[in-house]
Amino acid sequence: MNLSSSAAKGRAVLTRTWNRIRFWCSFPFARLGFWLRERKRYNAMFPRRWLSPAQIIDHDLELVDDDDVGKLDRSLLDLLVARRDHLKSSSGKFTILNISLFTFLVANYFHLGTDVSVYGISIKSSPGVAESLLAISSTLGIYAATLQANVAIVDGAIAHLLKRIFPRGILNVMQSALIPETAIGKYFPSNIPHLVFTGFHSAASKYFVYFYLMLLIVVIACVYAINMLLMKEIWIASSLGVYSKIIVVYVFICGIFGAMFLLLTRFPSPHRDYSVLHKMQIAEQLWPDQASDLRQQLYGAKIEDRADLERRGYIKPYKMPEGA
Repeated sequence: MNLSSSAAKGRAVLTRTWNRIRFWCSFPFARLGFWLRERKRYNAMFPRRWLSPAQIIDHDLELVDDDDVGKLDRSLLDLLVARRDHLKSSSGKFTILNISLFTFLVANYFHLGTDVSVYGISIKSSPGVAESLLAISSTLGIYAATLQANVAIVDGAIAHLLKRIFPRGILNVMQSALIPETAIGKYFPSNIPHLVFTGFHSAASKYFVYFYLMLLIVVIACVYAINMLLMKEIWIASSLGVYSKIIVVYVFICGIFGAMFLLLTRFPSPHRDYSVLHKMQIAEQLWPDQASDLRQQLYGAKIEDRADLERRGYIKPYKMPEGA
């Protein structure tokens, strides 16, 4: 009896030890699997949407209160166009100044010996001039980029107002007149559906757009490459000693943040769509039964999954805070 009892106890100890080893070996995989399933459920409930700044503006202005819809009229459009033109004029002046300084720096880098005159002030190549002009050019570039970002916002509002005010039949004409940057100078008729472009015409238009985008990318890449060469030249020459290196670091930081700002204000970016929570809030106020079904549909799988892991010991049971 003692031998059998000892053997039973030994088997029980081995079983407990084996179960504990299995538990801790599977613990990280169980938690990782739960985290992955949670991410999948989260992405399904709140999908990621890629929207450009113009699309965000359009969606936002669509939700203007009904009482204020009447204010989105031709007078507001005229005001926005006037302010947009003023912003473009200011931005254009800084851009021209920036291009002049950049041209001077490039000419001196290739030893062309070119002087430049800015607002009646003649600038000649001398120690420290390249560092100063590069720093000024980078600073002006950041400021011009902020002005152009504001122009893009106003252009988005103008595009939305054009859809509200003018009939669809002349929308293409109005967009080409008021926001020409969004068009490529090609008219797409909307009132004569029986006339269709030929395949060659459509292909030529498509390839022109591709060529335009590729050319834009090449120009941006060349500007950044030349800036890097200028910074390398100034870093090596160091005509102002350590101050030259400080200026190069400042210009490099401006370039990084300028590129980030360009991506944030011009290109589509990811956004989380939490509209399902808005639907649930409305359902809770108007249709409580539907709200309960919707809540079960959204969170039921998560609650069951978590309860199963709690039962198996992979997750500690959730305790309600005191006073809740």
